[in-house]
Amino acid sequence: MKVINKWGKGFFLYLFLVLIFPFLPIDEYYRSVAIIIGFHSIVTIGLCLLMGQAGQISLGQAAFFGLGAYTSAVVTAKYGLSPMIGLLIAMIIPAVFAYVLGRAIAGLQGYYLAMATLAFGFIVQIGITEWESVTGGANGMINIPQIAFFGESELRMYYLVWALVTCVLVFSLSLLHSRVGRAFRAIHKSEVAATSMGINVRSFKLSAFIISGIFAGLAGGLYAHFMGILDPQPFGLHESIKFLTMVVIGGMTSIWGALIGAVVINAISEILTVLREYIPFLHGDVDTIVFGGILVLIVMFMPEGLVPKSAAFLQSMKMKKKAARGEEDDQSMERKATT
Repeated sequence: MKVINKWGKGFFLYLFLVLIFPFLPIDEYYRSVAIIIGFHSIVTIGLCLLMGQAGQISLGQAAFFGLGAYTSAVVTAKYGLSPMIGLLIAMIIPAVFAYVLGRAIAGLQGYYLAMATLAFGFIVQIGITEWESVTGGANGMINIPQIAFFGESELRMYYLVWALVTCVLVFSLSLLHSRVGRAFRAIHKSEVAATSMGINVRSFKLSAFIISGIFAGLAGGLYAHFMGILDPQPFGLHESIKFLTMVVIGGMTSIWGALIGAVVINAISEILTVLREYIPFLHGDVDTIVFGGILVLIVMFMPEGLVPKSAAFLQSMKMKKKAARGEEDDQSMERKATT
């Protein structure tokens, strides 16, 4: 349990907040919002590993999210399999697509990599829309069974989702402190230097794609069973930009940042939903504009993200306090010496 020892109070504060949140005196609607945040957290943690650690840009993460959602929905609603088996298959299918995509674009970097993942996202969304016999096309799917986690209720779904978020969080933090995590960071800094150190760059980049695909597929499967209905709209470029914004605003190099980013962006979405009732021009695709604007501002003025920036600020405050205490000690020693 090195991860828990390392993160200490922060990790236990996270667990405490997760456990008590459903019992806070707030509208039950926000429990549903917390479940959605859990789905997004799983996706963004995987995207953080891919982008912030391994340095691979992805603008198509919503495609893996959609693949997981439709895979689990199809095998359970149309073929009668258990939702738990559906979740397992929902992780396998995106992992296969991530493997194929990762192999195909292993040599790409920068803008070319971003364009390739963007194109993949469009291909998946169009495929979901056009394959009407399986996915229902633009009309979507209905009657997707719920997950029976000691019964069927929103509270049980909340704890299932956040238990999985915690598992993904602990796995990812453990991964970062392993040989794989060190290899990811070396590749991010310089692929040439990493290769000269004996790191198989293509293999580790492929591993990062597969892990992020598995996480997104798991989140997608959970989303399908929670919503009970699906249509292709939530799995396009808008959602990919939203995931990217979550990672960037929290801090691309921080797993905790991915979690905080998911909370912040969903909070902004809820605020926009409330404002739409009073400001007519906020209807339509204004969310995409807002998230895009946030992304630009963060990159310009706080590229490290909220969590690393906050950590650096707290560290500087501690150093200033230590320096002030040192000066006070020196002054007291001088006064003792003169007396």
